[in-house]
Amino acid sequence: MLPWASAAHGRSEYTRLRNVVDALVRIAEHAGDTGPFLDEATATVMELTRATGAVVLTSGGPDGLQVRSARGQMRHIDRAAFDAGHTLAPACLRSHEALHSNDVQGDDRVSVRVRKGRALRSLICTPLRYGDGVLGVLEVCSSVVHAFDEIDAQAVALIGNALGGALGRQLELDEKARLLARLETALEATRAQARRYQDAALCDPLTGLPNRTHFLQRLHALCEHEQRAGTFAVLFLDLDGFKEINDRHGHATGDAVLREAAQDLRARMREGDFIGRLGGDEFVVLVAGLREGVRDVSIIAEHLQQALARPRPVENIEVGIKASIGWVVHEPGSSASTLLARADEAMYRQKNAKRGSS
Repeated sequence: MLPWASAAHGRSEYTRLRNVVDALVRIAEHAGDTGPFLDEATATVMELTRATGAVVLTSGGPDGLQVRSARGQMRHIDRAAFDAGHTLAPACLRSHEALHSNDVQGDDRVSVRVRKGRALRSLICTPLRYGDGVLGVLEVCSSVVHAFDEIDAQAVALIGNALGGALGRQLELDEKARLLARLETALEATRAQARRYQDAALCDPLTGLPNRTHFLQRLHALCEHEQRAGTFAVLFLDLDGFKEINDRHGHATGDAVLREAAQDLRARMREGDFIGRLGGDEFVVLVAGLREGVRDVSIIAEHLQQALARPRPVENIEVGIKASIGWVVHEPGSSASTLLARADEAMYRQKNAKRGSS
């Protein structure tokens, strides 16, 4: 070989090796989504080796090989064909060793039908190692025999090792992200369950209204922030003749009457008002934002009595729900328990007045 030809060959090999190093650096610095990264890697290895096709395959367990990125001639080979030994990929995975075929036509590691039918002539396949395992393979092909030299084989092996490391790290990150997502889902389910338990602890199961504890919490908060709350009042309702309904028609009818009363209260009160069931046939309403306290709350109480007394069918009987209602307007410095007790006393005064007039 002439000296100038030898020097040119040396420069060419140096350039190729330098390009391999640059590719390895890019792979090592990779972070993020594996899809674009693998596509870039197959394009790079084709450019370095002058291959006519390249593919990254990962081991899919019982489902066989999974095509992660394919270019050139390798794009026309489906997953089942790789599994069936149409290239060196299955043999490479079994041996965990890099494989090189200068002429596929005479290579019994490749299926006979492919040797006769496909335009594949040269193949290099290398495992994607990560730790002690192999995640898959990197394979390049050419449509001519003896297309790849030793530098090409080394380049594919080096890039395969770098790909295995980068892919393994990314898979670990993906698995950690999936684990974190599962933990977050489990945590949210736990929070939701806790909220359901909390709601159940503050809710009357029969009517769906807030129970005594929940109502007192709301009333206590208003009393603590009375300057911001403005004028508000507490109404105490007790159904008249409820024991007779239970005794005559049964507890199922009595429960239906309580649910009907709760529905009427919801329908008649404003969105900002707070309705609760203390227990038995006792209900309470917290009315905030009153302009003229005594006048407004007395009108509200009268309207509620009229609405509840409206005859309606309940459990196949005609019922008008009569109620005694006592109320009290909040005065500065009053506590929640004091307001509730005063409203209760006012309700009993009305109930006793009805008995005295009957």
